[in-house]
Amino acid sequence: MKPTNNQVYLWNLLGNVFAAAISVVLLMITSRLLSANQADEFSIAYSLGHLWVVIGLFQVRNYQATDVQFTHQFESYFTLRLFTVCVMIGSIIPYLYMTSFYEYTVANMVFIFLVILYRMWDAFADVFQGLFQQHERLDIAGKSMVIRYGTSMFVWLVMIYLTNSLVFSIVALIVWNGIVVYRYDYLPSRAFISIQWKNIVKGAYLKDAKHILRACMSLFVNGFILVYIFNEPKLVIGTGLKQGWLQEGMQRDYNILFMPVFFMSLCILVIRPLITKMAKLHLDKHYRVFYQTMRHITVSLFGFGIIATGLAYLIGTPILSLVFGVKLAGYELSLMILVFSGVLYALAIFTENILTIFRKQHYLLLVYGMMLVVSKILTMSLVKQHGVLGASLSFLIVMIVYLIGCILLLFKWRGK
Repeated sequence: MKPTNNQVYLWNLLGNVFAAAISVVLLMITSRLLSANQADEFSIAYSLGHLWVVIGLFQVRNYQATDVQFTHQFESYFTLRLFTVCVMIGSIIPYLYMTSFYEYTVANMVFIFLVILYRMWDAFADVFQGLFQQHERLDIAGKSMVIRYGTSMFVWLVMIYLTNSLVFSIVALIVWNGIVVYRYDYLPSRAFISIQWKNIVKGAYLKDAKHILRACMSLFVNGFILVYIFNEPKLVIGTGLKQGWLQEGMQRDYNILFMPVFFMSLCILVIRPLITKMAKLHLDKHYRVFYQTMRHITVSLFGFGIIATGLAYLIGTPILSLVFGVKLAGYELSLMILVFSGVLYALAIFTENILTIFRKQHYLLLVYGMMLVVSKILTMSLVKQHGVLGASLSFLIVMIVYLIGCILLLFKWRGK
């Protein structure tokens, strides 16, 4: 029996709450049960995981979800995902050897590699959930995320408690996530598509996958730049820890303060069903309803964001201190700035989704280029001068550039 719209929205909401909470909970468990040095190690590894999973995802999800005419077959999307995941896994070790911003030991590199393997399952789950979204069944995706992320929190807690080892704990997550993706993403997908596995990387599917790759290349470059920008302050803090001009635990503190930004991005994930509906409205030329929906979402995001920013300043740091067991007094302004930056990020991402519906996403590369330049110019100097506050200010300025650039592009291509 097909679920109601309310059921779809509810499961999508719950799934994305768990998706946003997983990194928070894993860091909270690590911070409480392990040392500050191990928490810093976890933070930098998980930050690189956020960056590298973009390679696996290749930012195809919005393109796939707005492919409401089913221009490309699912096998083509899956073929591309196999390729991008292989690149994701194969590129991390050369990167770690070449980079010099952080002092990696062999143990560090092993743990980071295992984190990438863990995030691999996010990439595979995403392509199945894109299929569910095309069929307006995000309730299936939501249930999968609730089960996978909810049980992963429990597995991490038990393994950290029993072993005090980051490595053993992440290996357990890799195995467990593989089982859950098979059971709750792959098996339900068979209700919509029968995958011809023996032909998955052959003939028409491979050719079509190349077409999707070309269409999404600009989205991927944009996404990689965006996540790099998200991680730039963390990488600079890593440099400061290595060189001794920042104190131990600052990486952990910034990651804790940065958590609400991911919860603001949850707002965009929650409205995913509306993005697919808006794509259909635009395809059917129902422009009046399309733009009414766009305005309603924009006002709602901004209104919710302003309330969240005020609450973050008033009660944010005491709550985070209680949850993570870390003293965060004095970080009130930094937290407020980061939360407001998250509001701007959510608005910019929504605007970017609209441009994807218009199939004008390749013009966003100009915006992302400007963001990267601004981030590289500002972040190091601001972190050196002001520590965590400087990292927060740098991120705010980049998000302002992001939103303004997206709005300008939207006005240029609106209705075209």
